[in-house]
Amino acid sequence: MAATDAPRAPEPVPGAALVVVAHPEPTSFSAALAGAAQRALTAAGWQVTVADLYAMGFNPALSDADFTERVVPGRLEAMTEQAHAAANGSFAPDLQWHIDRFLEAELLVLVSPMWWFSVSAMMKGWIDRVLANGVAYRSPEVRPWSGYLGARRGMLVMTASYEEAAFAGDTVGTLDQMLYPLSHGTLAYTGMQVLPPFMAWAVDSADQAQRDGYLAALGQRLAGLERS
Repeated sequence: MAATDAPRAPEPVPGAALVVVAHPEPTSFSAALAGAAQRALTAAGWQVTVADLYAMGFNPALSDADFTERVVPGRLEAMTEQAHAAANGSFAPDLQWHIDRFLEAELLVLVSPMWWFSVSAMMKGWIDRVLANGVAYRSPEVRPWSGYLGARRGMLVMTASYEEAAFAGDTVGTLDQMLYPLSHGTLAYTGMQVLPPFMAWAVDSADQAQRDGYLAALGQRLAGLERS
């Protein structure tokens, strides 16, 4: 099946944006970046929902509690149960809220600290549970990277303890290499258009002027995005 012939997810709500932030400290710079994203997008005319996962008490662990009915009662086959729940409306209500906000959004902004060169465990759990089979992709009937969520855009906004110069091929690898599992193996996998990531470097040692500069730069980046 050609990418252009592949089934597509329902169209998002025009101008809807979802900002998901996952940091345990409410005064973290990740939280400040999420606030800057919300303000910039709102000022640009977007309808913005913010999901602060720690503040909401989001449970990152995928389990049988995700489903109100089961296809295979005696064994948790997650992809099978997700596909059934997506088709039959049988996700648990708390999880369904996040899925609904995700499917409404034409712009997804994931805000997280870079821990172990990936997102926080809370954010990874949101990805595992919300970007479910039948929601963000359809296996096995639709190929990965086939454009299932092609009407949507996704963007990573991350903080790092390191200076930008630390991301070199002879050390931890380049930023593109570090983020490839997220940018390609998660966002692009679903067919989303992947926007360039936004990085706030060395935030642990950054002074207020540098932090203000990051917030302004993120706001400018998001303010320039077109809405459908």
